[in-house]
Amino acid sequence: MLRIVKKIVPLAVRTKLKWLGYAAQDVLQGPTAPRVPPRRNTFIGGGDFISVGDNFFNTLKRHGLTPDMDVLDVGCGQGRMARPLIGFFNSGRYRGFDIVRSGISWCQREYAGLDKFEFIHADVFNQRYNESGTVAASDYKFPFPDNSFDRVFLTSVFTHMFANDVENYLAEISRVLRPDGKALITWFLLDEVSRQSSHPVLNFKYDLDPVSQTTVKSNPEAAIAFDLDYVTSLYEKCGLAITKIEQGQWARPDSPYSLQDLVIANLK
Repeated sequence: MLRIVKKIVPLAVRTKLKWLGYAAQDVLQGPTAPRVPPRRNTFIGGGDFISVGDNFFNTLKRHGLTPDMDVLDVGCGQGRMARPLIGFFNSGRYRGFDIVRSGISWCQREYAGLDKFEFIHADVFNQRYNESGTVAASDYKFPFPDNSFDRVFLTSVFTHMFANDVENYLAEISRVLRPDGKALITWFLLDEVSRQSSHPVLNFKYDLDPVSQTTVKSNPEAAIAFDLDYVTSLYEKCGLAITKIEQGQWARPDSPYSLQDLVIANLK
C-alpha cells in the first residue's frame, strides 16, 4: 500500500500532508519534553525522538562509551543523540555538526549553558536537506584537528549520501579518530539477504552507480544503500578495521538490533 501511495502521490504533497498530521499531533499532545522539537518541525526521520536517542545511547555504552570520552556526532540533526548524554560526561565532551542550519540553531538555543556540548553548522550541499550549501560533501573537511575524538558516530547520514561524498567523510572520520577510538556508523548494506528484502518503503531498485542503489529515482538522497563488499573495501582504504556489523531490521525483521545496519570499526 505504501509503495502505491508513493507512486501516485507527488513528494511535495506527501510532505505537506505529513506536516499537517504532525501539527495535529502536536496540538493534541501539548508541549514536548525539554530538548525535544515539535514533531511538525522534526526533520530527522521517523520513530519516537526520545526512545530512538535513548536506544542509541545504550548502543554507545554497549560499545564502550565512558564519561571521560570526547565524542563527535556527524549529522547531529536536532540533538536526538545528544539529549540522552546530558549529565553523562565528567571530563568528556560532545561535538555535533549538521548541514541543516535550522537544526543547529535550535540545538544552540536548547543547549545554551551546557558547556560540555557544542553544535556547528556545516554548509554542505545536499539536494534534500541543504540546497543552498556552498561546499561539496566530497570536499568538506571536518572542523577539528587530527586525533580529536574517542567515539565518532553517524546515524542515518550515509543513508542519504553519494559514494564519493561518503568516501571523503569516512577518510575524515579516520583522521579525527584517536588511535584507540571507535567509529559507529549506520548504513543500508546490500548483500544476498538484504537484496531480497520486502520492506514496504526501503525498496532499493534504482542504480546510482556500480556500488549503490536508491529508492526514489527523482530524489535519490531520500535513501541510499551500498554494496557490502564496497563498504568493506572503503573502510580498508580509509585505514579502518571493521570489528562488527549489527544487521538491522530493515532487511532482517527478526534482528535484535535497530532498523539500519550498524558498522563498528577502529583504526588499523
